[in-house]
Formats: sequence, structure tokens, C-alpha cells
Amino acid sequence: MIEVNKKEVERYLGFHGVTEIDERTSQLIDECIREMQAEVTPRYTYKTFPLEWKFSFKLVPTEDGTGTTKEKNVTCEFSGIKVESGNLLKNLDGCAEIVMMAVTLGPAPDMLVRKAEVRDMMKAYTYQAVGAAMAEAWCDEINIKIVEEAKARGLHARPRFSPGYGDFPLEVQKEFEKILDMPKSVGITLSDSLLMTPTKSITAVIGLSEIDTDCERSGCEQCSMAGKCAYSR
Repeated sequence: MIEVNKKEVERYLGFHGVTEIDERTSQLIDECIREMQAEVTPRYTYKTFPLEWKFSFKLVPTEDGTGTTKEKNVTCEFSGIKVESGNLLKNLDGCAEIVMMAVTLGPAPDMLVRKAEVRDMMKAYTYQAVGAAMAEAWCDEINIKIVEEAKARGLHARPRFSPGYGDFPLEVQKEFEKILDMPKSVGITLSDSLLMTPTKSITAVIGLSEIDTDCERSGCEQCSMAGKCAYSR
């Protein structure tokens, strides 16, 4: 059974900074958590690939315009994917390997939401929040598994980083779908707009390094909107 942090559900519901919610809402959250825990069919898949780093230099004009200076350009590739995201490159600095992962709660959360929308929109909204918090909790569980396996090999994991974070483009979802064979391995498909079905699914990469940065946190901490978004931790 996937344990859900109730405070995370409250955060997704918009109770940001609220110390105590009303009893009715609290009971509804508990009810939705129990029902969803009984219905979900969580699945996961991940694969590890070597990171290939490439360095190049180009001449750029100096600020005073009197000459030129060398500017270092750093890129990396894994499994045919070229990383051009500055945010992700910073996250992966010093890493030699990368893990591609995909997790899902299965179709149950979407079905519960659709059924509730017919008769009780507040419950449907709560199901959405519970599903989001539960998907993150499930992703955290698999994240821990990857971290422990890396430690057994003398490697340290960086915070996971998902397509759509910062300047890591959502278009890379197509590569995740193909490389991880997501439709077959975990039942995740992509729409033309790159949205995943089931909706309570998450893809991410985790860098592995011999350097211990003492940082294995996930999610919001690596997003460029951290501290600005209404849903920031």
C-alpha cells in the first residue's frame, strides 16, 4: 500500500500555509485516500545508461569589444538523447551515469475522478489531489530503490529531474516512451500534446555520480519556479 502524506494532498488542494483545515474536508481527504489506495495498480520501470560528456570552445567578443575570449560549451548525451537544458546539465554535473524512470498508479485514479465528476465535484477535485500526492509518493519509493542500488555500487544519486522542469523540454517524453517501452512495460501512452495516460504517471531522470553532494531530494527543489509556484513545497 502506498502511504500518502496528507499535508501534500492539502497542498495540492490549495491549502498552502494553512495550519488546520475544516473537519469535513479532512474526512473527505481520508476517505479518498482509502478508496484510492484500494484501487490503484502501481507499476514502474527504469533503465541506466552511461553519460557521454562533450566539451568544445568558441571565440566570443570581450565585453569591451577590443578582442575575443574562449567560451566553454558543455553538453552530454545518453541513449541518443542530447542534453541541451542548462538546468539539467547543472543537475548532472559530475555524473557518469543516468537513470531513466517511469512510474504510474494505473487507470484507477482517472476512473475515480470521472465517476465523481458526475455527482460530486468536490470529491472529484479531492481525488485529483490525492492522486497527485500518491503518484509523487510512489515515485519517491522507486527513487529510494534507485538510490540504494546506486550506493551498493559506490555511486550517489542526484535529485530526480522530470521533463517540463526548468528548460528540460517536454518533447523528450517521446524518447522516454520509446526507450522505456512505456506502453508495454507500464501501460503509459502519450497523447499528441505529450500528456501521459494514465494521468497519474511520472517520468524522470536521476544522475549517478561518484561525488557525494549529500542531496537526494526530488521534485520542486530543482524547478525554476521553486518558491514562486503556488504548489511549491
